[in-house]
Amino acid sequence: MPDPTSDGGIEQSLRRQAGSRPVLAPEAEKELLGRLPDPGASRDLVEHNLDLVVTQAERHEGRGLSFADLYQEGTVGLLDALGAYQGQGTFRDFASLHIGLQMDSLLEAEGQARTEAEQNVADCRSLDLAQVMFKQQNRRDATPEDLAELLRWDPAHVAKVIGMLDLARERNDLLTLEFLDDADDDETAERGSEPERDPRRQLPGHGPDE
Repeated sequence: MPDPTSDGGIEQSLRRQAGSRPVLAPEAEKELLGRLPDPGASRDLVEHNLDLVVTQAERHEGRGLSFADLYQEGTVGLLDALGAYQGQGTFRDFASLHIGLQMDSLLEAEGQARTEAEQNVADCRSLDLAQVMFKQQNRRDATPEDLAELLRWDPAHVAKVIGMLDLARERNDLLTLEFLDDADDDETAERGSEPERDPRRQLPGHGPDE
């Protein structure tokens, strides 16, 4: 039996949800559309058209987002279609287009965010290497101005990348300390005594009394 919390389990659950209500007959759909914005009519229209969300999610899979993420975004598109529909063509055609456009928008935003993240990582590596090389050649730490000249970057961009790199180093230091403390706890638990923290691994502002 599939785990309902796994990606596959969630997808199966969503597919069952979408398939639990049949497509509305034209007369029934028209009656519900005429009752909008009544909440009950909106709910019924959404539930009877979730198959459109499944179809569009299948068409948009394989582009970086899970079926569940696409389904969630498609449901938002279906809800938006209810408010935007003005009788142009059939509602199902209109809703299907709206759902697809909603997923396209999400995928574009995710792609841009992924590209930016990859560029940030590359810039951090370049700046880190530049700092090391400059210190080896000049026997002093590089200033932001030195780095801007060496990398041919705008000073504002240098400041941004320095901030990202400092934050990454701080997080790495904290994770290292947590790992070392956990290791001490495990070792102490085996001996049956209280752990003793190494004061050399205490970060400023993270003491027990602060």
